[in-house]
Amino acid sequence: MQNQVTKLIWRRHRRTFVLAGLLSMLVAVANDLITLHGLNQTQGHYELVKASINHWEVYNTSNFPAYSFWLLIVAWLLGLVLMNQDLTDNFNQFLFSSGFSRQRVYWTKLWQGLLAMLVIVSLTLAVQYGIFWVSLPARIGFHLAWPGLITSWGYGLAGSLGMFAMCWFAALIVGQTGALVVTLIGFTLSLSGVAAIFEQLDSNGGLGWNLSGAQVAWLSAGSWVMAALILFIWGAYLYQHLSLEHNGEYLLFPGLRVPVYIVFVVYVTGINGFNGTDTYSTIISFLVSAAFGYFWLWRPGIMAKWHRWRSQREG
Repeated sequence: MQNQVTKLIWRRHRRTFVLAGLLSMLVAVANDLITLHGLNQTQGHYELVKASINHWEVYNTSNFPAYSFWLLIVAWLLGLVLMNQDLTDNFNQFLFSSGFSRQRVYWTKLWQGLLAMLVIVSLTLAVQYGIFWVSLPARIGFHLAWPGLITSWGYGLAGSLGMFAMCWFAALIVGQTGALVVTLIGFTLSLSGVAAIFEQLDSNGGLGWNLSGAQVAWLSAGSWVMAALILFIWGAYLYQHLSLEHNGEYLLFPGLRVPVYIVFVVYVTGINGFNGTDTYSTIISFLVSAAFGYFWLWRPGIMAKWHRWRSQREG
């Protein structure tokens, strides 16, 4: 039974895995070629990798990011597509009606998705590093060091895991593809505001930690891993109670509507309030988020009442 589930899910998603891998490596090749073209315009000796690669810090420069930002986007897309595609194409319904255990289906999907992400990351990094290794002229140095590489890879993999988990969980609870994409884009962009709050608190001594750059990186990586584990375990619980009768609704679990609304209002108000200049802007952000969140989550009922009122008025 386990082998049958594994084969079914693999056949279902293998094309997605291959396309994601090819696209990721294509982007890596394109970025390397652009960098090589720019380096060919320079004169004299040039070190592609700076001396900071020897430090236990995340290494990231425009010419050579040790862990490409694109790999975070690939993980984001994988988490979104793997869970959402099975919902919209009724593959979940097929698996459930075939008598397979929901927990077995969930964890099989998850480990295949994570394994595919890890393989894609490894191949992309191998292509990125390999092109530089064989193509750089002798006058351009390419000297790597384990401290910077290990820190960058650990931080990057944790970020990719977090992005995958975030989209995986969102696609599990949101049943409308368009609304799901909009929600995820908005939340992902808002994370820069969360990072800005943390950096400001740390720089001002508000946290009292006095963290170095390496410590901040590992703390961030640990936070991503912890968040991912929570979302995966919570997702397993929700998947066990996934009801197909709510397909097409924004939230596939109506019981989450009020908690999601509260978290949304508090989250948006908190970010804007911390980064805002006065109390007035905080109040405005609270009112706007409360009104928008209510309409967004309860809009089917609101729109139904609107259409009934309009039809009665015209009749």
